[in-house]
Amino acid sequence: MTRTVLTGAVIALVAAGLAVAGGALGITTLWPVLLAAAIGLAGGHVTIGRVAGFVIGSVAAFVAMAVQAGVLPALPSAQAIVLIVVIVVLTVVAAVSGDRVPLWAGLAGYAAFAALYEPMYADRPTAFLAEAPVAFVTVLLATALGAAAATLAELVTANLADRSSSSPVVEPTPTAQLAEGEAV
Repeated sequence: MTRTVLTGAVIALVAAGLAVAGGALGITTLWPVLLAAAIGLAGGHVTIGRVAGFVIGSVAAFVAMAVQAGVLPALPSAQAIVLIVVIVVLTVVAAVSGDRVPLWAGLAGYAAFAALYEPMYADRPTAFLAEAPVAFVTVLLATALGAAAATLAELVTANLADRSSSSPVVEPTPTAQLAEGEAV
């Protein structure tokens, strides 16, 4: 329970700092940061594979939106084809990596970019070249900050766990053992 409370406290402090100063970094919403922190914390230690999967998914989403904006007609079937191709690519990456780059992390990365950029695209589809790169960099920066928050939380909780496990154990003295044995 202590580990969870400390992890939450570290992530809350990072999120609060970004809520105050994130605008200067182009981060106007914190959910991508929190999503990346959750990806980093999922199932234990932060791994490069999870973060890589998230980034690969974000790249795949960017490419998918570029293909939709510049090559394919604006039809639901075109969007479905692009989505199928992206999911196949993310699945192959996960399979080839032996799940060290998990499929779920790639899908989360795709979702993060798509959730941030798709409303902008719907409002101004012709502004892809101006808006999509900014959204992409924002997602990558949020990913980095979220992974850093998860790593920091992991380091803080691991350090505190090491301190508590290395506290000296007080062994009973032989006299105390003898007195306990005599009382029985």
